[in-house]
Amino acid sequence: MGKNELNVSQAVRFSRHDHMNDLQLILMNIDMGKYSEARNCILEKTGDMQREALLQKLSMPLTEEWITTLGWRYPVLKVQLYCDITEKIDSSEIDQELVKYLEQVVLAVEAKIQRYADCPVTIEVTTETASWSMQLTFTELYAKQLDIPEHSSQLTVEVLGEPNQWTFTISGQLGGL
Repeated sequence: MGKNELNVSQAVRFSRHDHMNDLQLILMNIDMGKYSEARNCILEKTGDMQREALLQKLSMPLTEEWITTLGWRYPVLKVQLYCDITEKIDSSEIDQELVKYLEQVVLAVEAKIQRYADCPVTIEVTTETASWSMQLTFTELYAKQLDIPEHSSQLTVEVLGEPNQWTFTISGQLGGL
């Protein structure tokens, strides 16, 4: 997967830590009588888990693992995930190529993040009847140029660099490359 691979024990530890933080935040809000904030926290975390669970519909386990562990492997990235997955991609070839490309993108972005700064990244995964796309939008990224290949033999890649933001759209056709 890349330089920051996690084993099962590490992934469980990160997951447990995140869940404990979430539960402590909920408990703190309840203790202070802020029931609507506690409820909102529960709804937000439930929504996050539902979006991550939707990734299973892709039938691309490497991509699913890459996305769900991204924030743990690269703590400087603050990940927000959105999914509209109605079709599965189900191609181990695309799965491997996509993860390889995504890792190249993150390594190039990580090198440009300002010291002591966080970098929000929004990931949008969409499938339709005949096509799929994944868009990564990095904000608060002050880089004039990123050394990232914009061409892939198996993926369609579009890169848009704007002041303070870089957007990568990777897409393909279902039922083939």
